[in-house]
Amino acid sequence: MTNEDFTNILQKMVDEHGESIFSNSQKTYAILLDLIGQEETKQRLLIRHFIEAGGYSFLQKANTDVAINTIITKLQNEFSLEITAATWVTSLFCNLLQPFANKNVPNILLPKLEVDIVASDNLSAVAIGKRHTVAVLVDGTVLAEGANNFLQCDVESWRKIIAVAAGDDHTIGLKSNGQVIATGKNDSDQCAVANLENVAAVYAFADDTICLHNDGTAVAFGKSKLDLSHFEQVKKICWHPEGVYGIKQDGTVVMSAGGWEEEQWAKDLTDVSQIISTYINGSIVLTNSGKIYKMGEQPSYFAQLQDISAITDTTDGFAVLRKDGSVRILNYMRDKQRIITDADNWQNITAIFGKYKRLIALNADQKLLATCTDSDWLRRNGSLDFVKKWHPVGIKGRT
Repeated sequence: MTNEDFTNILQKMVDEHGESIFSNSQKTYAILLDLIGQEETKQRLLIRHFIEAGGYSFLQKANTDVAINTIITKLQNEFSLEITAATWVTSLFCNLLQPFANKNVPNILLPKLEVDIVASDNLSAVAIGKRHTVAVLVDGTVLAEGANNFLQCDVESWRKIIAVAAGDDHTIGLKSNGQVIATGKNDSDQCAVANLENVAAVYAFADDTICLHNDGTAVAFGKSKLDLSHFEQVKKICWHPEGVYGIKQDGTVVMSAGGWEEEQWAKDLTDVSQIISTYINGSIVLTNSGKIYKMGEQPSYFAQLQDISAITDTTDGFAVLRKDGSVRILNYMRDKQRIITDADNWQNITAIFGKYKRLIALNADQKLLATCTDSDWLRRNGSLDFVKKWHPVGIKGRT
């Protein structure tokens, strides 16, 4: 969508509803949502944040320079936006709203349109624990559902959260200021993260927690006592039963210290986007080109699983998110038979999250869909219908 397109949309809103439309945040956003369409998720959310921060009223009532700085600060503090995203949306609206404002707005140079609201592709809007599920809302608050015997769902007071992670019985939250918060079981110090700063992403596995710093180094807490001292220039952490993989900025792989010799083939990989480790299928690698490999090879049935943007483990199989927004699920039955199916009516999916026989998807409307690959789990733990009430969910997410 071009700036001219935006101008036409704003002009249409004023023509139909008058300039006072901008004083009603909820109504303004609803109209924009209808006019822009469902595809412009990132821009739509940026606009919503600007309106909720009082952007238009600030521009009308305050000194322009002060208003601009105030809006950028509010966007950063209240909505966990990067400075580039906050500046972009403020600059965009300063220019586009000029015909409708009571004063001249300076022509600010617009940054490039392709900006991310959050700082990293690793930031996960949804986290799945052994018996609990967690999600970040766009306002930085967190919702949790499920077992709470270790207070792993005690997240009501969390604010300014941009990502979450969940282990078996603990929950980790990453704040917009790079600090980390935790709740739940802490018998192995998996929640001992209170003093960390400059964290870019958080991960949780069973009784372990890993925090990835902005500089590409990582630190681990918990039962496994993982040695990550040699991790440098790492952009993503991926779990393995014997340790963790670190995917570096150049697409190569580093592994946590330990005796998992059967996985040493991973050290020779290049162009890696993601690695998942399944109990039945071993390690599966996703490349930046959208292809997947198993232990460095490509089984024939992987031909049905191409043009992929993300993969996730479902314990008894795995799921892939294709670049067209559809999802395919590979499950292993008790007789080891492979069953590949399309997720029913799942369209325009932007992120998938899998763990402990559950699969949750985030679509372009920021709504969640969920399924379980094991009917026995559902009988023991209850329905996943609660995720339908969790929206709008976090701005961006990856497994």
